[in-house]
Amino acid sequence: MKYTLLLFCIVLIVFVATQTTLFRFLKTIYLIVISTPYERTIQSAPKILVLGDSTGYGTGASKNTDTIAGRIGTDFTSYSIENKSKNGRTIGELVDVAKKVEGKYELILLQIGGNDILQKKDVREVEKQLQEIVVALSDNTNNLLMMSSGNVGGASAFKADEAVFYEGLTRTYREMFLRVAAETQLTYIDLFLEPEVDVISQNPKKYLAIDGLHPSSEGYGVWYTTLKPVLEKILK
Repeated sequence: MKYTLLLFCIVLIVFVATQTTLFRFLKTIYLIVISTPYERTIQSAPKILVLGDSTGYGTGASKNTDTIAGRIGTDFTSYSIENKSKNGRTIGELVDVAKKVEGKYELILLQIGGNDILQKKDVREVEKQLQEIVVALSDNTNNLLMMSSGNVGGASAFKADEAVFYEGLTRTYREMFLRVAAETQLTYIDLFLEPEVDVISQNPKKYLAIDGLHPSSEGYGVWYTTLKPVLEKILK
């Protein structure tokens, strides 16, 4: 009887865990552990710098050549690529990193903002932090680009009211990103799509990783199709 009760408790705990954010968190940790950021060094070549969060790191992709940095490396073979992305990073945490960047880059790509949305940061404070980053990097490149996430509320990790909340917050952040881009040298790569045409939210098993939050290799591919035309104008 004692062992039967113990087994029942174990099964119950596993079941509950699979229904909560804890299990999603464990999946995300697994994705982080198996991921490595894409970088490439070519002596005397012009340089591209990626500064980001987990999406810059490439978490969720099956291999690092499927990430945004990896796809840039595949398509633009004459550039060195430095990747100083970090899982979990917010825009505020990127400020000091940006201030310490040295040297000149052909292009700097910011992949940042998703964690600020997930952590429900005050958008007015984040706007000031993003402006600081733009100012800090103004002498390091003539081509400063930024990508954030798509519609966070469209991720399969979120349901019902939570999904509605995060979609609304994503819209608020998107407006802020576009405003900063209009007022500064920043070029914002807009990944937001309305739910009825958002292929990622419509087919999460294909375009999202196992945590239902990060892009899969195919998801990064969708993002890259929006970025690539901008890169071609700058790098070719």
